[in-house]
Amino acid sequence: MNFKAAVLVKKNNIKILDLKKPKLNKAQLFVKIVYSSICHTQLSEIKGTRGEDKFLPHCLGHEGVGVIIDKHNSVKKFKINDYVCLSWIKSKGKDAGGVIYRDTKNRLINGGPVHTLNEFAVVSENRLYKLKGSKNLKSKVLLGCALSTAYSALKNKELDKLKSICIIGCGGLGLATILVAKKLGFRDIIAVDKVKSKLIAAKKLGANYFFKSSDSIKNFINLDVVVECTGNIDVLKKSISYPKKFGGKFVFIGNYPYKSKIDLDPWLIIQGITFMGAWNNLKPFDNMFKKLENIIKDKNLKIFFGNKIYSLRNINKALKDFENGTVIRPLIKF
Repeated sequence: MNFKAAVLVKKNNIKILDLKKPKLNKAQLFVKIVYSSICHTQLSEIKGTRGEDKFLPHCLGHEGVGVIIDKHNSVKKFKINDYVCLSWIKSKGKDAGGVIYRDTKNRLINGGPVHTLNEFAVVSENRLYKLKGSKNLKSKVLLGCALSTAYSALKNKELDKLKSICIIGCGGLGLATILVAKKLGFRDIIAVDKVKSKLIAAKKLGANYFFKSSDSIKNFINLDVVVECTGNIDVLKKSISYPKKFGGKFVFIGNYPYKSKIDLDPWLIIQGITFMGAWNNLKPFDNMFKKLENIIKDKNLKIFFGNKIYSLRNINKALKDFENGTVIRPLIKF
């Protein structure tokens, strides 16, 4: 069986290749991809800004939804015809590692434990989450990365009683953080982005204060939580001192350039600001995933994707529109 896949053959060069289905090994499943999306990690990967890429040529993508059509007999967690979310975030399943495909010219093509910008994919058992049926699959694509990252960042016992939150950057990750913050009961949700349309989207998802520059929130006092989502190192440097003293939290969640560095004033820590990441433990995400899926239920998250749906052959157009800000999150349909 052959199928098409978007393959990064070298920096800034993606080709659509025909790959052959390999024999499944222990803890591997074969998934028909229905929808996938793209986050800034892929842009960085494609542009070579995440450091040396040792696995070229390789498949791309780490958030998607699909249906299981084949599995190794060692896999007991899933059944054929189960609808699943594909994610880089590890679940309780066994780790099969990556896969090596061959294309129709018998060249070797690498695939990581999860990859989603292909018609079909061999996926490791611990990169899949069973979905509650096939409803609302477009929105559930975001469970693979953006929503799960936002939920992991905010569903923290240190944040439970905090009420004001500022989200800097209202791309896919920022909007996901706003949606989750609203669901978790944050009272004052401040959105910052230079693009008006993204602030409009932030309002629809629950934000109630809006600014076009992070400089504008300097006069806000008692900011319980500041979440930096832009991945812009200059914005990060300016905003790191914005949380309130004696209890404020700063969450790093953006996709920053490889080997970026910032200077940190130790008095920010002495005065009681805590610095946090989105992922603070190695526990499998299964229970959190179920809670998050219940939170979004049948919520239509079209606002992330707009009206345009891309095909795999238009992957480069999708990436260009994403980088230019034409779409918040491109949606690929297979």
